[in-house]
Amino acid sequence: MIIESENNKLSRKDRVYKKLKQLTEEVTFNNNLIERVGFEASYIAEKLHISRNNVSKELNCLVNEGRAVKVLGKPVLYLDKDYIESTYKIKINESIIKEYNFFREIINKELNLESENKSKVVNNEKYQAINNLANNKNKSNDIFENIIGSKDSLKTQIKQAKAAILYPPNGLHTLLIGPTGAGKTTFAEVMYRYAINAGILKANTPYVIFNCADYAENSQLLLSHLFGHAKGAFTGADSEKKGLVDQANNGILFLDEVHRLPPEGQEMLFSLMDRGSYRRLGESENTRKASILFIAATTEDPKSAMLSTFLRRIPVTIELPSLDERSLKERMKIIYEFFKNECFKIKTQLKVSKEVLKVLLLYKCPGNIGQLKNDIQLICANAFVEYITQNEKYVHVKLSQLAQRFKEGIFTIEDKRQELFKYFDLNDFESITFNNSDKELDDNLNGLLLYDDYNAEEDFYDIMLEIAQKYYEDGLPVNEIREKINNQIRNRFDKLPITEKLRNLTINKEILSKIVTPEIVDIIEKSFFENKDYFDYSIDTKLIYSLALHIETLIERLKSGNVAIYPNLDSTYKKHEKEYIIAEGIKNKIEKIFLIKVPNDEVAFITMFLYSVNTKKEYGNIQVLVIAHGNGTATNMVEVAKKLLGCNCIHALDMPLEEKVEITLNKAIDVVKRVDKENGALLLVDMGSLTTFSDIITERTGIKTQIIKMVSTPMVIEAARKAMMPNVTMDILVESVKNISLLIGDGVKVNNLPIEIELESSNCREHVVKMLDEILTFLNAKKASKVLNAVLENIASVLDKEIDDAMYIKFLFHCSCMIERVIRNDALPYKKFLVIKSTKGKLFEVIKNSFILVEETFGINIPDTELAYILEMVDINFSLTSGAN
Repeated sequence: MIIESENNKLSRKDRVYKKLKQLTEEVTFNNNLIERVGFEASYIAEKLHISRNNVSKELNCLVNEGRAVKVLGKPVLYLDKDYIESTYKIKINESIIKEYNFFREIINKELNLESENKSKVVNNEKYQAINNLANNKNKSNDIFENIIGSKDSLKTQIKQAKAAILYPPNGLHTLLIGPTGAGKTTFAEVMYRYAINAGILKANTPYVIFNCADYAENSQLLLSHLFGHAKGAFTGADSEKKGLVDQANNGILFLDEVHRLPPEGQEMLFSLMDRGSYRRLGESENTRKASILFIAATTEDPKSAMLSTFLRRIPVTIELPSLDERSLKERMKIIYEFFKNECFKIKTQLKVSKEVLKVLLLYKCPGNIGQLKNDIQLICANAFVEYITQNEKYVHVKLSQLAQRFKEGIFTIEDKRQELFKYFDLNDFESITFNNSDKELDDNLNGLLLYDDYNAEEDFYDIMLEIAQKYYEDGLPVNEIREKINNQIRNRFDKLPITEKLRNLTINKEILSKIVTPEIVDIIEKSFFENKDYFDYSIDTKLIYSLALHIETLIERLKSGNVAIYPNLDSTYKKHEKEYIIAEGIKNKIEKIFLIKVPNDEVAFITMFLYSVNTKKEYGNIQVLVIAHGNGTATNMVEVAKKLLGCNCIHALDMPLEEKVEITLNKAIDVVKRVDKENGALLLVDMGSLTTFSDIITERTGIKTQIIKMVSTPMVIEAARKAMMPNVTMDILVESVKNISLLIGDGVKVNNLPIEIELESSNCREHVVKMLDEILTFLNAKKASKVLNAVLENIASVLDKEIDDAMYIKFLFHCSCMIERVIRNDALPYKKFLVIKSTKGKLFEVIKNSFILVEETFGINIPDTELAYILEMVDINFSLTSGAN
């Protein structure tokens, strides 16, 4: 037992506030307030040994409570507001300050130091020069860091740009290449601003922009505009005129679409580059001097569109990527930035639905960033019209306002599915709100949409614990909690190729050795060595340090009284006895050395960790084989699943009623042997003799199989969805599919005794929506289910029928996927539409009228062919008679 200090009894927020106050007390607010003062979340996190994410959360809570002041900018800084106000008798009205200059003005004004500061700065020129140099260096770095992609897709390009600007004595001429709308003009302007802030150019240095395409059809006029002309140089030249070269002297001249410059213009330019001299159009003797740094841009291949002699004068070529070549994460940041800018223009709250964000992430945008910006402006303009005309409380951008061309992006959803799920958490909200007073892009974006990729390794384990707790509170089965944690860990450890792992391992080890207590590493190493027969591979150093990091954060949490709570995992211990024994050994060693009590719940987590990382890497997906009596029964269910999920791990085998069981068995054996990827096959069968196939197939082929009977379409969908997931085990797959069977009214057997399981309708539907949310990658399942539930209730009311859970599930699954099909303009045909409309006319009208709500909500027109399929479903499940006509 250990004696807790007063600090250990504090909550995490109080610990953060205590450290912030302590740091603020070390700052002197006087007439030397020239440099930026304040403390970053990462700095406080380092001092407290708490993850940056958690410190940032607590700091923002303190800001909201008015106890801390937050100064926006790069970086974001925090100070203890209460201490500053009470100590210096300063009143800070706003807890969030937009710019550091505003904060400096507040301090100077309240302390009556403004004039004193001015005189001191004027008299101390040497200090001011040093201060300016430092500020300029910081500002120049900030300018490029503010570009989205500065640390990713544009990292190399920014290095090239800085080198071009800083190269002595006057920089290097640069050519920017890239497709229309890639951001060449913006990039060139940032280079100019960088040159000023780095002290290479003066603040009033000219920056002249010229689009060579403006006069491309009149080369004489183009050259006149660029270089100027002498009086009488051509018809209409009544007086002498200066050109853009004159204006850009001692500065930067940006030539957009430089490939449209005629050959004689290119020759005149490289003469200017070589000798620093030029002549105006019509001049034969007079030579003029100019010192200009050229930045040119083109959408064409420079080698084929420009003179080689001209290109040789441009030593730096920077290629900017198209929007498609940039990651979805960067594209989301760009989208967010454009919406934020529109919100500032509108000057009112702007809400953007999740569906719109997905469309903008995935739709084809040939005009790249420029077109994306224009499209978002158009979308916001349409939403603003509704805001004005319908007297809305805020501007709401929703799917119904988008033109069809935007929605075609859903075609690429399969190609982008993995990246979409890797970086975005788009299931936990229906819309994102932009507020015109919010200028902190990074915090809001990372908090609402992006998984934080700035976490250190210890943050990852904090997240694991939070995820486990959340899953437990949501009522997920232990098996599924373990599966999700398993996937998270594997995504973390397995996302890099082997060569990358080895290269990063040394770096990680060097870093981790500085922050992980050596005794903890020794405990892990000894525990692994004592049980080396358990591991089916050589013990990875990264595994040792990864678990050591978790133990490090575990000890920190225990000292602060923050104990994780897990469900009863007795069954897990029994299934993974060896892992539990190793975890128990680690626990005993930790308690002995660090004199703390480790709860069994923490042993459970280590047990799951060991199990997940020691599981052999899978060679391929588990295959699913659906076998059912009747012509086309299995095929139809499999086709539905494939249509919804786009998977290839699911297969069908129809058994005609007249076919002998032995023939079907041999067919099943052939299919299993053909499709097996070394992970076995799950058989989904309907009834009778088919339920005995699993043991026979495994005995004859040696391929692992399991079987589930009473197959249904939702079960097939769930099996296919789970089978596509990496590293899913057969046991997890079987349990997941069996859980679905509970939702569609089937019974289960415990100890061979039939037990009817009746789920409350609300509970059943809640589970269905959760499952559907994982299947749909475009729609918000909660929103869709709410609308479709209203539609189904209206249909049932008109027909005077009751809705059971089976009907609800089928209707929700089918119609949600139907909406996505219609949005992407991929509606299903219906060969006998005229027949069904003529025989079921009244029912068709009921359904068509009911689905007007769906059309208005999602901004679509549902074809009659799709409504015909819904009619069939309703007709069969409500057992309608011909009297419904």
